[in-house]
Amino acid sequence: MVVPNEDGSYTIFINAGLNRESQLKAYEHAMKHIENDDFQKTDVQEIEYIAHTSLPKPEPAQVYLDRIKRLQRDRQKIKRQMEQDKKRVEFIMDNCDLFKLAEHRYLYGEDL
Repeated sequence: MVVPNEDGSYTIFINAGLNRESQLKAYEHAMKHIENDDFQKTDVQEIEYIAHTSLPKPEPAQVYLDRIKRLQRDRQKIKRQMEQDKKRVEFIMDNCDLFKLAEHRYLYGEDL
């Protein structure tokens, strides 16, 4: 239970019969009511719905911008690696009779 005090502070009462985990959940629930300024609202159903819905805390925009930059760098690195691998495969295909022979055997079997 949360009681607003005259000085603008709050008193939170937690059932002593609850185990520690349940007491922490009750405290967090009470803090949501305080943080959401629920004591100025009148719709109890809406208040409890919001208090019981776990919404993730919004992250600062910079976190997303940093993540996008990192993903772009990773993408460029992978793209460069793919180009290098493509050149290596083309070199092997153009310069290695064994590769052509293996390809021929794969496509046409053992009969040359």
